[in-house]
Amino acid sequence: MKTIGSVLDEHRGIGPGFDFLRIFLAIMVLFTHSFLIAEGEKFQFSKPGITVLQAAILPMFFALSGFLITGSAMRLRLKDFLLNRGIRIVPALAVDIVFAALILGPIFTTVSLQTYFSSYEFWAYFANIFGVIHFVLPGVFEHNPFPATVNGSLWTVPYEIGCYAIMSALIVFGFLKRPFAALMATLVVTVIIIGLTIYKINPATLGGLFKPQSAGFTLLNHFIGPSGLMLYVNFMLGAIFFLFRRFIPKHGILALICVACPLAASFLLPDVSGSTLCIIFAPMLVYLTVFIGMTPIPRIPLYHRGDYSYGIYLYGYPFQQGLVTLFPKLTSPWLHFAISLPIATLVAMGSWHFIEKPILRLRKKFSFTAQKGEQNEVLPQAAVVTR
Repeated sequence: MKTIGSVLDEHRGIGPGFDFLRIFLAIMVLFTHSFLIAEGEKFQFSKPGITVLQAAILPMFFALSGFLITGSAMRLRLKDFLLNRGIRIVPALAVDIVFAALILGPIFTTVSLQTYFSSYEFWAYFANIFGVIHFVLPGVFEHNPFPATVNGSLWTVPYEIGCYAIMSALIVFGFLKRPFAALMATLVVTVIIIGLTIYKINPATLGGLFKPQSAGFTLLNHFIGPSGLMLYVNFMLGAIFFLFRRFIPKHGILALICVACPLAASFLLPDVSGSTLCIIFAPMLVYLTVFIGMTPIPRIPLYHRGDYSYGIYLYGYPFQQGLVTLFPKLTSPWLHFAISLPIATLVAMGSWHFIEKPILRLRKKFSFTAQKGEQNEVLPQAAVVTR
């Protein structure tokens, strides 16, 4: 029987389906956001079956990231790993933040430009570059169905940074060379996070160091708030699947079971949220993610010329909000998606070819991995907004 590791060996260390998967998930992000942005908070994804499908997008993104990034982390020193991640994330993110604050904001704001540029919200928005998330620009999108949120997708950026901190710790303590130690660390983290989730404890309040609504609490909550804690588990499970890749079989029956169990549970337990089901079936979602990544799937036409998934993630949401502002009668999420997809794709193409790809070439000056020609650097993408 083939294993995940043997399939990777056959394809020279590159999962043949990951290119398709990350673009597909990015498009699904845009699709789910179309419902949220065009209709507002109406619990569009609360029906059995749909609830777990929608909730699985983000966990699968982080599982994909954990699996792929582990492969490069095992070959890099800590400083090279951090440099690679920083070069991959920060430049395009910074351009997105500056573009929203200096171009989109002044175009769509309902306040005077003097008020806009002198407001706290304007200056605070630039903190998004460092993972301190601010959704609001003064007077921007404040009357939309999902109001006053310029780029809700950014809420996952701190968790992405946190994942890189976790990977850095695994590198420093040598866990990537000791798979069973990494597995034990993952189990401990999982038990702690599930316990915090069950008892509804916010880690930012532990020890009484910070009070709710304080600046320290707000900052810490960006990185360890309850809404995204399970993303760390998905990321670490993705890493574990890579470390044990030679022992994990790749079999279609197992993949079907991993699809059927969460879907069946959503019908049998209609009062259980999709996010809770994704916690319960987290290992199955990770297996399904890796299985798809190991399956030869042709890339979607037009999207094969670059990695446009990060650009769709970064720019899709603000352009979707702008579309609703310009055409307030555009209340059909399906039509909204049909219009916003080509717009987001064009912007993502520009981001890749003029920002991301040129900057990634700089890694050849610093990175052993890049010098060896590794082409499979993938960023965990953000998905569904929960505020």
